[in-house]
Amino acid sequence: MTAPRVVATGLRFPEGPSYLPDGSVAVVEMKGEAVSLVAPDGTVTVAGDCGGGPNGSALGAAGELYVANNGGLSAEGTGYWHAPREFDGCVQRVDRDGTVTTVGGVLPGPAPHRPNDLCFGPDGTLYVTDSADWENLRDIKPGRVVAIGADGSQLGHVEVPAMPNGVVFGPDGRLYLSQTLTRKVLAYQVSGGEFGEPEQVLKVPSGMPDGLCFDGQGTLYVCGSVGNVIHVYVGLELKESIETGEGTQPTNCCVGDDGSLYVTFGLTGQLVAYDLGLTPTTVHTGSIAGAAS
Repeated sequence: MTAPRVVATGLRFPEGPSYLPDGSVAVVEMKGEAVSLVAPDGTVTVAGDCGGGPNGSALGAAGELYVANNGGLSAEGTGYWHAPREFDGCVQRVDRDGTVTTVGGVLPGPAPHRPNDLCFGPDGTLYVTDSADWENLRDIKPGRVVAIGADGSQLGHVEVPAMPNGVVFGPDGRLYLSQTLTRKVLAYQVSGGEFGEPEQVLKVPSGMPDGLCFDGQGTLYVCGSVGNVIHVYVGLELKESIETGEGTQPTNCCVGDDGSLYVTFGLTGQLVAYDLGLTPTTVHTGSIAGAAS
């Protein structure tokens, strides 16, 4: 495997990349409290000042972005970083003019809410993971996956223990979910906010599953986060593991229309691209009504 191409550096704990139609990549900067756009030439422009701890992004149907904001928490060495503008976590909409609004209201379950990742389903429903109080790993509460409709209402949710994290729709129409503390990936049949029973589809051999994505051939890429690895699955069987290098911490990934696998390295503050000649995939979009924050 050739070394990745470095697209951008100096990002403040990047997460949640989303490939955009113009060839740029949206990334959230958790410690920058913002969502930013990385142009193909590496130029970084802030698209929205979110506050808190932006943790994941999803592209909307009209070019807007949706952000899972954990409220202002990040791991830092042996402790935790807290944002200057900390609040209970929520889901945000960032319009192309930079306006930031909240969507989905107060998430279900006890505070603190720690939204982590999000994606649209085929019907335009927005699914967001809430990882719960992961600053309390020894006694972490169950998290949830919450479905949000186009009008901003919550359509339903499912409780998931052991830190629900990355989320993506697969080519089989199921919702795939990283369960970080068990090192498993689960799959759910979903419809209109209703969730079926979870099926364990794999367990990563190293690292802790974080963000994940599919390419157009159905190959699944799972970021192994603290293990500094990306696991590649064909037919849900492990094909290879891409070592990203000590201290990189790959947090999330997406496939671009240019055939590259884009990966955020949290600890080194980089967006990198593995130019693998992949088949792009169809990414579902939608629009969710926002309320002034």
